[in-house]
Amino acid sequence: MNQSTQQSQNKQAFTRFYAENYSWLFNWLRKKLQNGSKAEDVLQDTFTKILSLERLPYIQEAKAYLTVTASRIIIDQARKEKIEQLYLQYLVENQQADDECSPEQILLEIDVLNRIASVLRGLEERPRKVLLLHHIEGKSQTEIALILNITRKTVKADLVKAMMYCNRQLKSEIC
Repeated sequence: MNQSTQQSQNKQAFTRFYAENYSWLFNWLRKKLQNGSKAEDVLQDTFTKILSLERLPYIQEAKAYLTVTASRIIIDQARKEKIEQLYLQYLVENQQADDECSPEQILLEIDVLNRIASVLRGLEERPRKVLLLHHIEGKSQTEIALILNITRKTVKADLVKAMMYCNRQLKSEIC
């Protein structure tokens, strides 16, 4: 089967999948979010994510697949909103009158924070905690070992692991 035929089949499969599930998913999201416009945004993000798949997978349980995908999008949006709120709160609390940030600068910085948060979400839990305790909260390796009830050697290994992971992720994003 050539690529053009495959693309045509994928488009037809997606169109059918969209038509069969749009109303149900919209109603489910509207009830869950209690907001029609947010429901529509999540709905479109959900179908866009499915459309971006190279081959539309054969989905036996469409409702389950869609609810999981939509729920993950809702969680990601909530995380991004929280990062934005915290950053804006930080700016308000720490901004000096002569050091105004432009809206563009704020958006760029929020985007960077979202990318960092995305990279950190892919990191295993303990190395992520170690990295955040060390670099965000300024804890020493000994303090982290006591907090997490692990050895200082494990803290050091987790820091190296976390830094190497972040470095690989950021390099792959740039390339």
